[in-house]
Amino acid sequence: MNIVEAVVSVFKNWNNFSGRACRSEFWYFCLALGLASNAIVFFEIYTGMVTTNHMFDVVPIQDMGILSLIFFILTFIPSISVTSRRLQDRGVSGWWQLSYITIIGILVLTIICIFPGKKDENKWGKNPLQK
Repeated sequence: MNIVEAVVSVFKNWNNFSGRACRSEFWYFCLALGLASNAIVFFEIYTGMVTTNHMFDVVPIQDMGILSLIFFILTFIPSISVTSRRLQDRGVSGWWQLSYITIIGILVLTIICIFPGKKDENKWGKNPLQK
């Protein structure tokens, strides 16, 4: 799966919280999300839609530009959906995303998403890489 297929797949399955997502689908979507987000923020800073003291400051939520806000709203549910399916590919419930509330939870879920999925069928379906 390439980056375009991954993004199309995630947006096509934006409301599918069951099933499984392979690593390439998840990580290519994360890459595309990061690249697009950075491009939008730089565009907003460059055009003066958002002002910061330094170019590399983290843009706080209250200073978020309108384009960044729209992008966040459009990608929030698909991001939760693909993360849920990726966790289920590993055999972990998608509800584990609630552990994002803690700093350690972010690290744990990132590590879980790095590892390959379960080879066999699990309770969320068959391996997405098997034909």
